[in-house]
Amino acid sequence: MPEARTRPQVIHVATRYLRGGSEARIQDIVRALPEADHHLIVGPDSDVDLARERLAPASLNVVRSLVREPNPPSDVSAFLRLVSLFRRIPHELLITHQSKAGILGRSAERWVGGAAVVHSLSMASFGPGYPRWQDYLFRTLEARLGRVTDGYTAVGADLVGRYTSIGVAAHKFHVVRSDAGLFRPPTDDGANARESMGVPPDRPIVLYLGSLEPRKNVLDLVDVLERLLRGHPRGGKPFLVVAGQGPLEGPLKEALHRRDLAGDSALLGFVDRPASLVAAAGALVLLSRVEGLPQVLVQAAAAGTPFVSYEVDGARELLALGAVGAVVATGDLRAVSDALARVLAVNRPVANVDLSSWSPEAIAEGYRRVLHPLVRSRAGS
Repeated sequence: MPEARTRPQVIHVATRYLRGGSEARIQDIVRALPEADHHLIVGPDSDVDLARERLAPASLNVVRSLVREPNPPSDVSAFLRLVSLFRRIPHELLITHQSKAGILGRSAERWVGGAAVVHSLSMASFGPGYPRWQDYLFRTLEARLGRVTDGYTAVGADLVGRYTSIGVAAHKFHVVRSDAGLFRPPTDDGANARESMGVPPDRPIVLYLGSLEPRKNVLDLVDVLERLLRGHPRGGKPFLVVAGQGPLEGPLKEALHRRDLAGDSALLGFVDRPASLVAAAGALVLLSRVEGLPQVLVQAAAAGTPFVSYEVDGARELLALGAVGAVVATGDLRAVSDALARVLAVNRPVANVDLSSWSPEAIAEGYRRVLHPLVRSRAGS
């Protein structure tokens, strides 16, 4: 007779585990359900040492064929491998993270059967910002998988609306914010951060904080900076600070040097505790084409730092909560530069923004409220 299990077993499947917001949500869930054993399955583009350090999973498996881009042979292989792992690891709950893992993981669980299924949403896999073929493919798949998904946790209301618009039942969605390690008060007013970067006190900082990848349009920061310097606002010439790492770090540095802007910018690489940096900034800029609810904008709101963002999910949601900033049409660099110039030309306004739902306690309670009933119902069946 098999030994009875006293602890609930939860499987997490993520396309990749790095330092992003969707990966941080796994950490939030593990903290919210300490009474469960958490098993992690990830794709090959993952930092497994980081995953072990942050999550201490009961088991960790790397599925080599679980890759981000659509690839039919790899996708079939990943599906079959997930089916095998789900059968080998008894579990009451499956939680999928990121778009590809969400599609394959939920499909494999439907094949195996027996566990509750939750999809954690950090951003949509379809909609504006995606190629037409990808938009059609993923909205079709998500609409079908919505029928066999027991629940969704989403970072924001805009994201929920995008999924309910394709027919996924609204009652399955629960907004649970994401801490992502950014919601920390600064240790100073930003003066130390400014001094450490060598930014003169009379130059307002325009900050980009995030990964340096194509989805974030980081190379457009060069044009934005050049426009700002050409007609810089009152209060001094703007200085661009980029905090983050990724595949476009080299091309961005090269472009700044080529346009003779290296002296007007600083590339800091990854910054583990960015709160003081955000506090030092005159404005934060976000040029992403796709987001769910950008954590960098949450941090800006927490620090009272105005932001300028493209029209992505979550940006207007934060403005409605009281954050200070501007949202402009995606791709309109002139509008970005003009909005930044307006923000930098005036004294920083006092923001009265309600960020209570981002507290660690609210996040943990949100996950417990959604996940506990699913774990208990399966464990007792």
